[in-house]
Amino acid sequence: MASAPKSPDPARAAASSGKRSSKSSSRGRSSGRSSSRKPVKRQRAFSRRWLWLAAFLGVLWALLWQAPASWLSAAVWKASGQHVLLAQAQGTWRDGSALLVLEGGAGSRGATVLPGTLHWTISLGNLWRGRLLAQIDWPNVSPQPLQISTQLGWSQTTVALRPAGGAPDAPWQGALPLSVLDGLGTPWNTVALRGQGQFTLRGLLLESVAGRMRIGGQVQIDLPDVASRLSVVAPIGSYTLSITGQGADAQVDLQSSKGPLLLQGKGVWNGQALQFLGTGRAAPGNEAAMANLLSLLGRREGDHVRISI
Repeated sequence: MASAPKSPDPARAAASSGKRSSKSSSRGRSSGRSSSRKPVKRQRAFSRRWLWLAAFLGVLWALLWQAPASWLSAAVWKASGQHVLLAQAQGTWRDGSALLVLEGGAGSRGATVLPGTLHWTISLGNLWRGRLLAQIDWPNVSPQPLQISTQLGWSQTTVALRPAGGAPDAPWQGALPLSVLDGLGTPWNTVALRGQGQFTLRGLLLESVAGRMRIGGQVQIDLPDVASRLSVVAPIGSYTLSITGQGADAQVDLQSSKGPLLLQGKGVWNGQALQFLGTGRAAPGNEAAMANLLSLLGRREGDHVRISI
């Protein structure tokens, strides 16, 4: 007789099913943990990269913030066409001091050190608005600190000068010996002017727009009792040069108040070039003494010379 098939043991079947379910669940949990680890690893790597970048930018900013004053000296030297040098610069580019030197440019051997030490401070508090604020202290030139405000723009840059803490139209006054011009080379070192130049800035505004430099406000330079190496007569005269900004153009005026060499003329600065026309003549009785100077100033026309720029 054939034996009847054995019926499956319910307990054993349940155990086998439980094992399969446990293995499947274990594989599911393992797969879930593996897939969840990948975004975490990517996020950690991304965070580390940002931390390194932030650290690098922080170090770079610290280096720039404390950059030496010699960096500013190099920038001024290049921007001035090698005519202005900040010598013996000390401190940082934001807060430093130096001696100001005038030179004749590339290839020139002459140089003149201006009197006293110039000290500057630069504030970046309004840089987010495109504005830089600097203050110049130069006791040997003026007892008044000079404030320079620069507004940067995409197509226009504006520079305003006034006494520190003063109103926009308040005058700022200073003085320099004319001998400092010798450092600029020819013709200044040939004429060798001597005396004291006294200058006044009132509401001076410089605007750079599309390659043109507009001048607003007024600059007046008084030259009392000027002497020259080319003349045996001293002084040769007293003069006043004024520049007045009027819209797109600035008017230039030169006048003599006294002396054996009489100069006068008018001109216009159109934003790119100076156009000046004037005359020079000797006061009666001084024709021979002023002959050399007059020959350097322009072309002879009768009893005077024509000065043209």
